[in-house]
Amino acid sequence: MKTSLHRIYTEDGLELHGVLYAPDAGTKKVLVHVHGMGGNFYENKYPDALAKTLTDAGFAFCTFNNRGTEMIKETYRVAEDGSQEIVRVGTAYEKFADSVLDIDASFDFAQKQGFEEIHLSGHSLGAPKAAYYLAKRSDASIRSVLFLSPADMLGLVRADTKRFEQDIAEATQMASEGRGEDLLPRWVWGEYPISARTYLDLFADDSEAAIFNFYNPNDPLELLGKIRIPAFAVMGRKDDALVIPIEDTFNRLEQALTASPKVETRILGDADHGYRGDEQALADVVRAWLVSAPTQGAAN
Repeated sequence: MKTSLHRIYTEDGLELHGVLYAPDAGTKKVLVHVHGMGGNFYENKYPDALAKTLTDAGFAFCTFNNRGTEMIKETYRVAEDGSQEIVRVGTAYEKFADSVLDIDASFDFAQKQGFEEIHLSGHSLGAPKAAYYLAKRSDASIRSVLFLSPADMLGLVRADTKRFEQDIAEATQMASEGRGEDLLPRWVWGEYPISARTYLDLFADDSEAAIFNFYNPNDPLELLGKIRIPAFAVMGRKDDALVIPIEDTFNRLEQALTASPKVETRILGDADHGYRGDEQALADVVRAWLVSAPTQGAAN
């Protein structure tokens, strides 16, 4: 396995960092992975298992930080004239729709490396980002999508109705006062500092991140119906991102993916949200999916 670190640049000039794992013998097939909320390309252990298992099977594995990496982080923005400025990114300040630019840059990198068969995976918040990307872009090189622990962002915050109502009201007021970039006094789930603007972007009723709304039985999950490539989803029973029973979650998902020619879901035992201790089990089911996925397809 060959391992190499890389920098990529988005259309709006952000410098993002990541890693490419490739089989020693070379390949035209790659899995491009999108990390979740507050994550990065190196923190979780399951990418290690994916890298080893997939390269042994003849697939490359590529994963980059996106503008939602970590909580609050600095990176560079590089202008067309080569000038650079330090900018603040991270979960606290991201805008969901801009995730398209990050995935664009990852795909551009993969294609320049000579990969012709590209599969897209997203973990947690990366899963709705992957789905959103497929609804916005058309690329015949994208052969399948994998949703790893797909997160119902709205359902997760609305589980505590009283707190949600307080936080959404405070975020709305701060934004109206021109303080949208200021952090809310309370962190989301006690873990994530977040600006008023980003809170509204992720959790308001009209949020573009509202893709896996499993908590709302009346939501038709319309965007998922725009995905026209094979789709695979995996979660474990101890995933703390579940807002309804896992069987119901997968039923809703399967019913929504109406345009996908092949849909599979897998309950990975008692795995948690980050597959801690179940990294190899995840890698094995991902490998099995990629090996069996059709070799022809288009995103739209």
